[in-house]
Amino acid sequence: MGSFKDWRKRIIAISAAVLFLATSVGFSLMVIWQIKRDNDQNKQQQELQSALDQAQTENTNASEANEATESTNQTSEETTKLEGTKLSGFTPVASVTQLQITDTVAGTGAEVKAGDTITAHYTGALAKDGTIFQSSLDTGNPFTSPLANLIQGWQTGIPGMKEGGTRRLVIPAAQAYGSTERPGIPANSDLVFDIQLIKIGE
Repeated sequence: MGSFKDWRKRIIAISAAVLFLATSVGFSLMVIWQIKRDNDQNKQQQELQSALDQAQTENTNASEANEATESTNQTSEETTKLEGTKLSGFTPVASVTQLQITDTVAGTGAEVKAGDTITAHYTGALAKDGTIFQSSLDTGNPFTSPLANLIQGWQTGIPGMKEGGTRRLVIPAAQAYGSTERPGIPANSDLVFDIQLIKIGE
């Protein structure tokens, strides 16, 4: 009888031990799983934050690059503006007594006749010091006009030019604007123009 009781106690003790072991193992596994899940979540959050930081850095770099490009373009435009600078290749003259015509580039197209309408780029400067008062190259827009509507120096100096050519006219004040002041041009100013003939006609 005593032997049976001892055997039952042992079974109960062994069962309790097994149950405790199983519970401990299960709890340990659950703790390990929870730790692993937390680590995975932390890793994902770190990767996401890293990606966001990288994207922000790239956007900042792109913005800075755009600003630098805009600044460079603006500086380039300011650097290449002709108005207010000196006319290239021109030696100032104190007084001009007659119209001077010099072809710097010979054209190969049609030839201008008196009364024609022309389309051209021009750069105008004061003959006394070579300061440019206006240039269509600053805007990139050539002008179109009948010769009859232009100053006498152009009416006389342009005929004979060929399309594609460039001509320099040094014009006495009497054949320019005379005693009339214009923006950047004092009264009685001798002028010099570099003219690039683009085409003849409307």
